[in-house]
Amino acid sequence: MPSRPSRPRAYTIPLEPTLRQPVEHECVEGRSRRISWRNPLGLPAPLTWKQILYIVGPQMIGAACIDGGANFGVACAMYRTIKPQDTITMWDIRHNTIAGDVAVTVFIQGILTFVIASGMVHVDMRHGGMAAFPYPWPDTQFAVVKGADPDAATSRRSKLWRTFHQRHGLGRGLHFFSGSHVNDIFDTSLTLRQFGERLFWSVWKGSVLSALFFLVWWPITIAIIAPIWGGRNMAHTWTPEVIKGVFGFSLGLAMNPLCAMIALGSEDSVRHHRNEVHAQNVREMEEAPPAMVTEAERVVRPRPVHYREGV
Repeated sequence: MPSRPSRPRAYTIPLEPTLRQPVEHECVEGRSRRISWRNPLGLPAPLTWKQILYIVGPQMIGAACIDGGANFGVACAMYRTIKPQDTITMWDIRHNTIAGDVAVTVFIQGILTFVIASGMVHVDMRHGGMAAFPYPWPDTQFAVVKGADPDAATSRRSKLWRTFHQRHGLGRGLHFFSGSHVNDIFDTSLTLRQFGERLFWSVWKGSVLSALFFLVWWPITIAIIAPIWGGRNMAHTWTPEVIKGVFGFSLGLAMNPLCAMIALGSEDSVRHHRNEVHAQNVREMEEAPPAMVTEAERVVRPRPVHYREGV
């Protein structure tokens, strides 16, 4: 009866620690990343599973549920306490109007979302609960349009034409949303003046982002609800509350993770994360055991041909 093959001996030599992926020390502009269906926002992929779950979980689904519930509660306080003769319509501005309500909700919820989400993400990164992106985001090199060199023009008219067409595409606009330390408003070491400055800039960025969402979210919402409830009186029904709750949920589902990703891709957070990774690599290399030399690596160095004994 043939004997069973023996199992290979276990590897007894201690393995060297697997170091993290090295990164540069300085925070530089990220290279333009290809937009695809897997990465439609041009994120500095690949993201870790912890970052993905953090964005999708508390920053997307969790925040959307909170926004929807808060808007539903506010709508109940607004519309369930009206007088019997009051009306709630879609467009009549003299009374309670749904179109005006959702328009105001975009800006109020958008500003609060940017201020709170950005500040809380910075708190999580400062306490080590979440790591920043490996590169700054949004990528200001996205959609850069390179025009012809004006200095190479052969005529004045050509130079003016080339100078006029020197534009940066969406990069200049995206640079406005490049997060930094000014969005970290929950730092307890801030003075009152520093807190006021950071709060101002966070509110200003949140207002601009809310205006962009208003151009998309408000027309889509009106196009959905106007054909159904456009000419009806919705007073003393649950329709206004449901509309406001669903609207707040959908707005939070899209806006809150975007604010969180802006904070994760801020220049200061990326620079701090790279310094931490570099320090961790150096510490792991210093604490690693000495490399063991195997028998095959003990090779006698050959003597040079000009070497002679006794000379």
